[in-house]
Amino acid sequence: MKNDSVSQDAKIVTAAGGALAAVVLAGVVGALFMRGRGAYGPTYREATADAPADPTVFENVRGKMESSGGAAQLLSVTPETLARGKALFADSCAGCHGEGGQANTPVAAVMHPAPRDLTSPRGWTRGYTLAAIYQTLSEGVSGTGMASFDTLPPADRFALAHYVQSLGRFDHKDDLAAEAKLLDAKYHLGKMVRGPNKVSVPVVMAHMAAEYDAPGAIVLPPASDVSPGARLCRRLVADPARAADVLAQVPGWREKLDVFAETVMAGAPGNGFEPAAAVLTRARWRTFQAELAARTPVRR
Repeated sequence: MKNDSVSQDAKIVTAAGGALAAVVLAGVVGALFMRGRGAYGPTYREATADAPADPTVFENVRGKMESSGGAAQLLSVTPETLARGKALFADSCAGCHGEGGQANTPVAAVMHPAPRDLTSPRGWTRGYTLAAIYQTLSEGVSGTGMASFDTLPPADRFALAHYVQSLGRFDHKDDLAAEAKLLDAKYHLGKMVRGPNKVSVPVVMAHMAAEYDAPGAIVLPPASDVSPGARLCRRLVADPARAADVLAQVPGWREKLDVFAETVMAGAPGNGFEPAAAVLTRARWRTFQAELAARTPVRR
């Protein structure tokens, strides 16, 4: 059988298509904020009769210095606190823990370990006092689906903790004075901190575009180079500039053959690669990967 023949065992990619992961705007907009909004034009657009206001365009706001008031204040529950906690729970927690906290959702059924049944006193990782629940919300639980909610302000995390406790009709054994002291020491809840900055999407996009360092196009080997890697490179790289840009967005493609193959096949030929790569054997995939790695500078 010829080396180029396709076998089920030799193929890396069994189907073309799919899409590369979208670039997500998140996180570090605060550092971009005070660099000078004037350089990027207006940041707010008034609504008109013909066009409503664009929700992504608004006045930039620098976060205010504020204090949560300390744990002692936040540990006291009010109807408003519970209402806020209920809304947050419905938005971020009910999908796994269920609306009533019994972890009886379709999502919970396929999670290992299963989400906590918040109505039962059994099996809590850190405990069910307000301080323990606040710690869980702040840090998450390693090895489980319980993520950290540290992006929520302390008041919201406490509201969630109060609402979580309200779902379990058992004694949560709170010692509020001791818990307030512990939480203030661990999370500095009485300290003045700056709240989050709010920066409109066009401003962030403009900063990202200005700072983006586009990779250089892949330099295809000359026709005189008849090595296997050079021949694959000339045949399978349809758009050297586009292919370089796609590879620059995918960490690990140089080291991991499967990642490289998936990247090449995802959206070909629009991603700069030829769909004909789908028929390569594993050995040829490695040759193609090595050739491109040698011809693509490492971005620092």
